[in-house]
Amino acid sequence: MTWTPGSRSNLRPGRTAGIGQERGLSLDIHMHEDGWLSIQVSDPDRLTTVLGARPQGDWIAEHRGRLEQVRLAWTREVIETTAGAYEWSPDRKR
Repeated sequence: MTWTPGSRSNLRPGRTAGIGQERGLSLDIHMHEDGWLSIQVSDPDRLTTVLGARPQGDWIAEHRGRLEQVRLAWTREVIETTAGAYEWSPDRKR
């Protein structure tokens, strides 16, 4: 799975980031201007669940830091296919 085009890791007020497939399970996070998040989990064959959350502190910077740590740890395992979209490398060890 890759982040949906146009959103990737650029979550900011007024934008939505998501992961998933058109015909399968998906997760979308929308950041509102006031800092609240709308989080939607959808399974087209079963149900859709939406909830709201207001994260504390600078949670986006914290998560971007963690993402960078993952990228550094698995530089050979994951490749960037387009700006902000990642996939397993075909050469990775299994």
